Amino acid sequence: MKKTMSAAFLVAALALTSACGGSDDNRPTKAEVKTAITSEDSVFGTAIPEESADCVAGVLVDSDVSDKTLKAIVESDDDYKGSKDDEKALTGLSDEFAKCVTTKTPAPDATETPAQ
Repeated sequence: MKKTMSAAFLVAALALTSACGGSDDNRPTKAEVKTAITSEDSVFGTAIPEESADCVAGVLVDSDVSDKTLKAIVESDDDYKGSKDDEKALTGLSDEFAKCVTTKTPAPDATETPAQ
């Protein structure tokens, strides 16, 4: 439940920060997006946890989200209002975001013996 809520929060937060249209400028890199989303002054109002940030940044950069939206995220520009196209693109990424925030608990080491 917590992981589902985290993914839903991420999609909602990203939709709020999406920007209008494309741009002729270069698309921000995965590293730039990751740095921005792990920052305490992230446009999301909270930092994306480090263990999920690399995945989330990769999903965003590889998506149909506009360059302008990614730049708004990188620049922590709270004043951007999203276009319908970017909002749709972000909503379509919900399954990918869910995979990013799902953590797997490592299996116990088979060589360990239970304490007695």
